[in-house]
Amino acid sequence: MPETVAHECRQGRHCKNRTRTAEGQWHGAGVERAGTLCRSCEEHAFADIRQLADDYADLAQARTEPTRIGGGPKVSRSAELPVPIALIVDTLMTEIDEEAARWARRLPGDGSDLAVISSHLGTLTDLPAQTVTVWIPHPDGGDDIGDIVLDGVDAVLRLAALHRRAEKLLGHDAVKDSRLTEACHVCGMCTLTVSLQTNLITCRMCKNVWHQDEFTRLNNPLMAA
Repeated sequence: MPETVAHECRQGRHCKNRTRTAEGQWHGAGVERAGTLCRSCEEHAFADIRQLADDYADLAQARTEPTRIGGGPKVSRSAELPVPIALIVDTLMTEIDEEAARWARRLPGDGSDLAVISSHLGTLTDLPAQTVTVWIPHPDGGDDIGDIVLDGVDAVLRLAALHRRAEKLLGHDAVKDSRLTEACHVCGMCTLTVSLQTNLITCRMCKNVWHQDEFTRLNNPLMAA
């Protein structure tokens, strides 16, 4: 970790705003409190979580419609037999239900679990470490119920990961980010893309990531002065 950074983003080398040392090691962006997320990682995860309700609705539709899911075979309707439920879709919906219920009951507010979570993301990420009961994969196959310790950052990352799984399953992850004409101020290459969903700018060459506001500040001499 760079000497000037007291704490590193929880995402470490997977941090959206990670940096690379001269020795080739990746490090997460600096943060004020240990075990927390940098601004870019937090906003990206929050954006993912806010889409879970739409993901759930899309999954519910995909579960019964005769459509290709994740490249699988097309299912035809039958007048005699009900449309088979895609087991992988049903499993993911159950996981979303369970994870959302786990954290919504620890937050204030009324409404559906996902609505409560989306309305209190700041409170969620600040939750202290606590023991929760989850399904844990067994080495010999299947799952066992067990207790593990998770905090609010863990909750945010787990929920955001469910959105990414839903995107991949539904085929939504193929949407491309928009390309920018500006050159990267780090490597000098014109390989910048911007995500309209998260306002994050990524250089496909040097792999650095900035929030749009931070990118503007770094590339505007008047703002940087």
